[in-house]
Amino acid sequence: MSSPVEEIVSVTEQLKEVQKALDLFKEKQQKRESASDAAIEFVEKASLVLDRAERKEILLTDDQKRRIRNNLLKIRSSLVRNMEG
Repeated sequence: MSSPVEEIVSVTEQLKEVQKALDLFKEKQQKRESASDAAIEFVEKASLVLDRAERKEILLTDDQKRRIRNNLLKIRSSLVRNMEG
């Protein structure tokens, strides 16, 4: 089992990757570029982090989990709108 410091470093790195993917998606969306690839990358990374949290491999606060889920729902809605339009 990893030490608490190693766990914090691991969670921090994973959340940074999720945030980078989200930022890339938002940037592409603002520029009206195709954001599909960025959205897929965010969804994959966020899903992995949430899965690890559910398996208790990493500890996230309820607020962190809620924010990630909300962003997943927003991106999904955006992708559905873009596919319809």
